[in-house]
Amino acid sequence: MKKFVLAIAVSTFAFAGAAFANVGAGLVGNTVTLTYADGSQAKIYYPDASSIVVKGADGSEAQGSWRVSDNTICTKVGDAPENCTAPIEEAPAVGSSGTIDSAQGPTQWAVSAGKDF
Repeated sequence: MKKFVLAIAVSTFAFAGAAFANVGAGLVGNTVTLTYADGSQAKIYYPDASSIVVKGADGSEAQGSWRVSDNTICTKVGDAPENCTAPIEEAPAVGSSGTIDSAQGPTQWAVSAGKDF
């Protein structure tokens, strides 16, 4: 479960700024791949506008939920507390990517089309 919590915690896309009508619209039906500093990966699939499937670095999967709140994306998996992103200026969409600095080191994220696991 530690990797799932980390995956959700790190999925806080580091954007700031203006609000969008739906900053999560580009995630529906797509996958966010998180690549941690140690090279391991986790993936978050957004099948619809309220649920997620997280594939941890160990290959296990967990179900969760997500929602858009103003210009942030909030996720929840299992017993972990809900985690919301920083305000998002540019909504994530297929082909977008970036790097997030975290206590575990830089984590790269990228959005790919469809379910990527």
